[in-house]
Formats: sequence, structure tokens, C-alpha cells
Amino acid sequence: MKSRAFAAYATAFIATIMSACSNSDEYMPAGQWEATEDLYVYTTNDHPLKIAFVIEKGEICAVSKKPVIRKDLGYLQVSCAKGSGWEITGKFKKLSE
Repeated sequence: MKSRAFAAYATAFIATIMSACSNSDEYMPAGQWEATEDLYVYTTNDHPLKIAFVIEKGEICAVSKKPVIRKDLGYLQVSCAKGSGWEITGKFKKLSE
């Protein structure tokens, strides 16, 4: 059972790296984006979702241009003063490139 869980995790990790490497600029956080409401940031871009931290309304972060699609959700990679991770709502206002 543990090896099956590890295999699933390893596959998700490799898929994330591969998708990011295909056109890294589109999937890497860039620019300055302001959160328009409080947002959860997750540790990974796949289930199960575990909250890494919360971006508070008005906080400025760098956000990827394109989401990484996993199952039924699109995950944006974010980088903030509090840390980095994955966000699913995209509720940001663009401030600069």
C-alpha cells in the first residue's frame, strides 16, 4: 500500500516538473499581483490538498501566467513573502509584469 502511494506521489511530482519544463516561463511565478480576497495556498498541485499558508487580501505575490491542470482544477504557482505553493481561484489583480 505504501509503495502504491509513493508511486502516485512520484508520478505527480515528475508530471509537475515535466509540465513546468515544457515552457517554464508560463508556469513560473512572475510579476506583481494583489490578492482581491483571502486565498488558500496549497503545498502541492494535486490531491489531497493541504494548506501551506493563507494569502491575505491586499497581499502582493508573483503568480504564474498559466495554470497546471490536475484532475478538475487548475493550479497557479504563487510566490509570496510568506512562502510559495499552489492556488486554485486566481483571484488576483495584476499590478505589474
